[in-house]
Amino acid sequence: MRLRGHIYIAFCILMLLANGCGNSGVEQAMKWRVTLDKEDKRPYGAYLAFESLKYFFPSAKIQTVSRGFRLGNMDVQMKYNDSGKTLMVFNGLDFYLTDKEWTQLKEFAIQGNEVFIFCSKLDNKIEDELNCYKRLGNEEMPLYYQAKAGGPNRRVLQLAVDTARYGYEGRAITGYFTQKTATSSFRFDQDTTHTPDESEQWVYSDTSETTADSSNEQDTYTAEAAGPPVPDTLGYTDGELNFVRYSAGEGHITLHAAPLVLSNYFLLQPGNERYLTGIWRTLPDDLTRVYWNDYFKRSSEVSSLEVLWRYPSTRLALQLGILALIIFVLFEGKRKQKIIPIVAPVKNDSVSFVETVGRLYYNKGNHSNLAEKMVQQYLEWVRLHYMLNTNLLNDQFIHQLTIRSGEPERTVRALVEMIHEVRLRSVPIDEAYLYQLYNTIQHFYKNHRK
Repeated sequence: MRLRGHIYIAFCILMLLANGCGNSGVEQAMKWRVTLDKEDKRPYGAYLAFESLKYFFPSAKIQTVSRGFRLGNMDVQMKYNDSGKTLMVFNGLDFYLTDKEWTQLKEFAIQGNEVFIFCSKLDNKIEDELNCYKRLGNEEMPLYYQAKAGGPNRRVLQLAVDTARYGYEGRAITGYFTQKTATSSFRFDQDTTHTPDESEQWVYSDTSETTADSSNEQDTYTAEAAGPPVPDTLGYTDGELNFVRYSAGEGHITLHAAPLVLSNYFLLQPGNERYLTGIWRTLPDDLTRVYWNDYFKRSSEVSSLEVLWRYPSTRLALQLGILALIIFVLFEGKRKQKIIPIVAPVKNDSVSFVETVGRLYYNKGNHSNLAEKMVQQYLEWVRLHYMLNTNLLNDQFIHQLTIRSGEPERTVRALVEMIHEVRLRSVPIDEAYLYQLYNTIQHFYKNHRK
């Protein structure tokens, strides 16, 4: 028995240790989870990067945009800034947009604003239009799957303006961009009177009309490029492009292929704060408004209903279903059951019963017996409604009945005397006497009901 007790205790200790280790492992996993949230102070949150905005752009008003914000809802105030330029920072992993959102984002940049996208995966429509591929995207892969526990991420980042190397022993920051095709449909509303240099490969097109005044003739160039769009190179990762900027009207669209450079863990490594400084210094100084959207993983699907609405067959089916539902509500929502009649409450027919019995006695000519029944019924009524003792019909009873009934004393006294006469049979009871007794009692009944 003692041995069994020791085995049981040892088993409980092992279970507690295993539970503690399990909880510790969960806490560690949560601690190192990638969130890139502006309020997250854990290693892979973006608290430091977000807080740095107010130091690099002190004159700008910094506003946050919720993760669920859709660019299709962008209002005029966000798109147009009369006091200067606006910067919109997108920080996360999977960056996907609807066609409408991509159009809105381009229009935002064309108005002279700056768009800065940090992403691990880039929407195909953006890749097609900017003629680039986003390579790698292993930010969420556990470190033990990466060679030498983050070794490939040491000293891999470089800004185009200097030769310093940046990196850390952490999750992947080696994402980069490559050119997709030799031609592109990349097109923004650029100035068509711009004289291109050799690197831009603009297609010459004489669209001017000959007029009498040759000074008004002007050669124009279309924005249709013969080759792919040529971005400005701002940074590299291990020799590959990872930080590029495209002109869009009067503004720019900037892409960065390593979103974890905005993580707290990266920025806390010695010297890496200079890399963030180099990123923000590539932006204009006259920014008066900054929007921050830590989208994390953004889907191109606004809702499941939008997916169904996209296809003609399902859209028609939904429309017919909605129409049928409206018709059903209009025509079947009416009351089908007949109106239930109001049933009057059951009446107390005891008085009617007594009156019926009285008529029976009256028809038989038994006036004396009928008078006694009327007196008994009246005295019962007095006991029930006035709570008076009717055993002694004396002056005290007359006085109490007068007070409670509100009738004159002479009327009450006359009725009590008639009751004594009926009981003692001291007077002959004929139809006239019976009629007088009946009217006197009915007078009490009616006045009480009022």
